[in-house]
Amino acid sequence: MSGSIAMQPRKTTSRPAQSSRAVVFCVDETYFPYAIFAASQLAHTSRHSDFDIVVCAPEGMSVPDTLSDLKIRLATIATDGMFDGLYIDERRTEAVYHRLVLPEVFADEYERLLYLDADIFIHGGGLVSLFDVNLGGHALAAVRDNQQWTKPSRHMADFANMGIGPEKYFNSGVLLIDVATFRSQKILERCIAYGRENNDKLRQHDQELLNCVLKGDWAELSPIWNWQQPVRSAYFEVMVPVAITHFIGPRKPWNDIEGKLPPRFAIAFRAFLNLHFPEMDEIKVLKASDVSAAYIARLTIKNILRARQLRRYLRRFPDDMLAEE
Repeated sequence: MSGSIAMQPRKTTSRPAQSSRAVVFCVDETYFPYAIFAASQLAHTSRHSDFDIVVCAPEGMSVPDTLSDLKIRLATIATDGMFDGLYIDERRTEAVYHRLVLPEVFADEYERLLYLDADIFIHGGGLVSLFDVNLGGHALAAVRDNQQWTKPSRHMADFANMGIGPEKYFNSGVLLIDVATFRSQKILERCIAYGRENNDKLRQHDQELLNCVLKGDWAELSPIWNWQQPVRSAYFEVMVPVAITHFIGPRKPWNDIEGKLPPRFAIAFRAFLNLHFPEMDEIKVLKASDVSAAYIARLTIKNILRARQLRRYLRRFPDDMLAEE
């Protein structure tokens, strides 16, 4: 692909921008209620006047009247086939690639964007501080994939599959983006070109594209901003000032019928959805009497075995922001 975008993505929005910074979600119909849940948490735990909250969703979606006070900005993105030919698995839609076009479609309104996946739980305020992080000339900041938390030199499968040597590799569920730098480095164009050239090898959608194109050229954030919920670090989450829990993989609070996740998440989602999306099926929460002692024992052992390595990783972030190199 040349230096220009052959097809220009477009957006329509429900209201004008009110700030030069925004927190943005990109979802399909299925994940729309969960994005609204996260947006509600964000609005109630942060100074909303410091940034816009934008939910990019298919045309026709609307915020429930019961949440009209949140002042969520809805947006619809049209890509006109820009991502045709790129890998999409059976669990996802093209929306998985929409985060790549955010700097392009919002370039005339926002200087910085904080992209968030919808399968998250926001624990408290402080996200506004991310907008002021010095990215040191990088286009984005992110958190390492949890496979590299205790083994930072691990050669990630996506890199190995593409013939790329060991590098730091991020999870794309939380991305702090400098719009001007992202565009000047033509990251969108490079991702699309790379995806089309290697479509038969792709396995992880936007996350793999961004990592393979950037090859470690990104600023590393503390894991408190994208605490990827693995059982091996569940105990640390209780004692660390986690800002965002991210439910990676297929197990989510709304489908955790085996009770592998802490029930407080499902309880919070259930209360919110029952009130604002009553047409949805009620989330099931495991009874206390059904908790498996064997599972708790395995959880404890895994956390003990990983504790020292995880502590070493966390010490790389003395101010809970960027890593010390």
